Amino acid sequence: MVPYVPLYLEPRWHRRAPRGPVPLFPGYLFARCVPAEQLAAVRYCPGVAGPVTFGGRLATVGAGVIDALRELEGERGYVEPREIVRAPRAGERVRVLRGPLKGLEGVFEKPLRGGERAMILVEFLRSRRTIEVDMLSLGPASR
Repeated sequence: MVPYVPLYLEPRWHRRAPRGPVPLFPGYLFARCVPAEQLAAVRYCPGVAGPVTFGGRLATVGAGVIDALRELEGERGYVEPREIVRAPRAGERVRVLRGPLKGLEGVFEKPLRGGERAMILVEFLRSRRTIEVDMLSLGPASR
């Protein structure tokens, strides 16, 4: 089993308050495991109430999401609060930041497949097209 708890540096609420990395998702532990063999170990991790399920099936998170969180943490081992970004809203201009469509700008339409993919409207070759891209590859459009 490979456990992972993403951390972020919580802003101080008072100048003398302690400042240290805290779980980004309190009470949640991401675990890469073989459920039939290792689910009991996940259930008994301190502070974890149990596995997340939807309709009786274990919830899964794509490797791309975990990779993006680890990339944000970098060598520090935690995410800085200013690096936490919200998902774009319908109608907002976005730019593709990586991949074969890097640099292309368009209008965010909607998230797809549990938020891992997105539909954006772009102008390409003198026509408007709706394309599907990785949500983690999107950023705000240049002004």
